[in-house]
Amino acid sequence: MFAATVCGICALILFWKWRNEEIQKKILNAQKRRDESLQQAEQAVQQFQIQNPDFESSSIVSLSLSELTGKLQDGSLQPDAVLHAYMEKALEVNKNLNCSTEILMESVEQLTEINTQSEKGLLYGVPISIKDNVGYKGHDSSCGVVGKLDQPAVMDSVVVTVLKKQGAIPFIKTNIPQGLLS
Repeated sequence: MFAATVCGICALILFWKWRNEEIQKKILNAQKRRDESLQQAEQAVQQFQIQNPDFESSSIVSLSLSELTGKLQDGSLQPDAVLHAYMEKALEVNKNLNCSTEILMESVEQLTEINTQSEKGLLYGVPISIKDNVGYKGHDSSCGVVGKLDQPAVMDSVVVTVLKKQGAIPFIKTNIPQGLLS
């Protein structure tokens, strides 16, 4: 009886250590993905600023939504300038708040898609952030729970699909409190 108890406890300890290592790997992978996406976004913003030396992001991010959509619709603002302005602002805010789970670098590629659409949607060229619980193809929606890491969404959620069809550009996933699950 004693030997069985000791074996059971040893097996439990080994399982706990193994599970803890797996959790640590998932956390490190998520941190690595986030850090790489932040670095790629910083490089994209810097490159855009080099290519456009007169670029001033503060005048763009200070616009209201109606002003922003109006300027994008009439062509006085270009979607790439708006995306890079918001990306720059998100990087700045993230340094203080650590609110980003990942920058969606597909957003830069999406610029070419929205420019080829025959009709401009209501949110044409408007960069948006989405919360971590919203599914975005190829990215985790962990809801702040370790067990949901490394399980990327196989397709965009309905919300993301509708926003994209209207011309919006999801460019960042931001964190949520774990209490959202309840």
